[in-house]
Amino acid sequence: MNDKYNSVPVEYDCSVCGEVSATPFVYEETPSDHFNHSDYVDGCFACKLSTLELNTGDAGRADSMSQKKWDKELQSYRDARAQGIQPAGTSTQAIREAHQASETLGKAYNADVMPATSKITKQTAKSFTEAGVV
Repeated sequence: MNDKYNSVPVEYDCSVCGEVSATPFVYEETPSDHFNHSDYVDGCFACKLSTLELNTGDAGRADSMSQKKWDKELQSYRDARAQGIQPAGTSTQAIREAHQASETLGKAYNADVMPATSKITKQTAKSFTEAGVV
């Protein structure tokens, strides 16, 4: 210790080889062998890193939807299409509204040619049918 009670090292140990010295060790970085070749070399760590593809997976989705939920929604859409129903979108809500509209109308709902699902009620369904809109 010095006069200000600060610790002063007397020896330095190398963390790699265990050698002891009175002066600090100087780390000298050796250049990578990767810079000596331009083609992929098996066993070269830098070459291996260059082949990695990073992917955020489900976390990268803008809507934060898991793959399982995404697949379930698309399957629901496929099922609706198989029944002749054309929802306004692939979301669960759009598919559910299209099913409800189909039940109210008594026939398959088609978002491309029919009024919005929010406008289809039991009262308006009868009017739409009489007017030939549906």
